[in-house]
Amino acid sequence: MFKKSIRTKIVAYTFSIMLIVSVLFSIISLYNLLTLRSFFINSSKNVFEAQANHYLEDEVKSYSKIIEANLTIKEKMCDSTVNFLLKAQDPKQYIPNIYTVMNKDLNIKGVAVLDKNFSVQYAYPADVKFDGAITRLKSHEYKKFSKNSYFVDFYLNKDKNAYFAFLFPFKDDSYILFEIDPIGIFSILQSAQIKPMSDKYLWMTDAKGVLVFDPKVKEHPLITLKDHVDLTNPENGEKLAYLMTNYILKGKTGTSYYTFRGVEKYVGYTSVPQAGWALGLTLPISSLLEGVGKLNQQINSKTILMLGIFSFFSVITILIALFFSMWASNRIVRPILDATNTINAIIMGDVSKRITYESNDELGELVKSVNNLMDALAQTLANLGDIAVNKENEDEQL
Repeated sequence: MFKKSIRTKIVAYTFSIMLIVSVLFSIISLYNLLTLRSFFINSSKNVFEAQANHYLEDEVKSYSKIIEANLTIKEKMCDSTVNFLLKAQDPKQYIPNIYTVMNKDLNIKGVAVLDKNFSVQYAYPADVKFDGAITRLKSHEYKKFSKNSYFVDFYLNKDKNAYFAFLFPFKDDSYILFEIDPIGIFSILQSAQIKPMSDKYLWMTDAKGVLVFDPKVKEHPLITLKDHVDLTNPENGEKLAYLMTNYILKGKTGTSYYTFRGVEKYVGYTSVPQAGWALGLTLPISSLLEGVGKLNQQINSKTILMLGIFSFFSVITILIALFFSMWASNRIVRPILDATNTINAIIMGDVSKRITYESNDELGELVKSVNNLMDALAQTLANLGDIAVNKENEDEQL
């Protein structure tokens, strides 16, 4: 009972302590590992978002400057043409040649001379109808573009195509109207879809927030002015409507996010000030998170590897704890068992046994004390034996 009890207790206590230390170390290491993993994932996501926001804002401002420069060039060339026609005795005879040149460079759809009531007096080509522009002009839906010109925002003609126009005062309270096909502007917008970030795309609205051009992407088909998708309408997204009404159409620049037709997107937004158009350079959040997801997979694989390493070392630690507890119990219990056996031998009358254990620790001192006790006891017994023999001799002599 003594042997089993002492050994069991020492093994149990030592093993328990080592196991607790091992478990605590594993838990702390696991916690730190998972915390570090979460930190890396969140940090990488924040970095991706910050870079995307910065990238989108800077690029959309660049597109705004390009489009504004394109508009300004068109207006300047139209202005130069009007100055030339003002000096001509018969301006109408020059308009066909002017149209041929300007159509090639500026995508001019047609040129018209209007009276003071905005009715067409002369048009070239003759088959071009300026009904959309005339309707806007008669409704006073135009604004000053420069000191010599007015700007007519996007409109649909009967051919269901979108155009915009520049209006210039001319002789005798008349006007000259240049109707422009926006194909050149749309080409600029489409250039935003060039790789390396082909998932991003650039959309544009008129000054009222109606989409004029939203390219065909995997999220939705091409959207143009004829579809009349009003981004200020909450039905197309409350966040987007708020953003359009309170920021973009007020000429502000920045980045945000919104949901359009069920797709969450980041957007860098700005405006084209002279025209009042709104620009949005959009990147679906799924595209951004794709990179984060790949990084997350790499972090997870590394985390699993580290967990495996921790588990391996935990098992090794437990085995070492078990071995150490067995070794410690043997080192502690063996001298005690020897001392017990020696004492039992004394009880049985054998005083010749000694404990073979040498150490400078407390157990070593105990063993020495027991051995010294045995030596002293053996000597005492020997002395008693001698006394008894001498006594017998004396009795015989008497």
